[in-house]
Amino acid sequence: MLVRILFAIGIVLAAVVGFLSLGGIFPWLVGGTGIITGIVAWKHKTAGILITAIALVVALSAIREQPFNPEFLTRVVFFIRVFVAHVALAAGALTALLPERR
Repeated sequence: MLVRILFAIGIVLAAVVGFLSLGGIFPWLVGGTGIITGIVAWKHKTAGILITAIALVVALSAIREQPFNPEFLTRVVFFIRVFVAHVALAAGALTALLPERR
């Protein structure tokens, strides 16, 4: 449940940062929230988090590249992709470096 809550918070934060074109520390907060979410997902052994994150990054990349998107949507999708990529980065790195012992 915690992973779902963190994921939802991250998506909302990323959408707000993109929609309002916030700079400064806010893009760093999006990435940091993704890393924290990825760590928590790994720690809770959330099934499928890496496959889910990869699928979302690929889909968001395709959506972002559509030339008919309004500028605000391109920014929102970009920051959501940043968040999800950081989730995958943290969960993937921890899975590779600290595999589960059986």
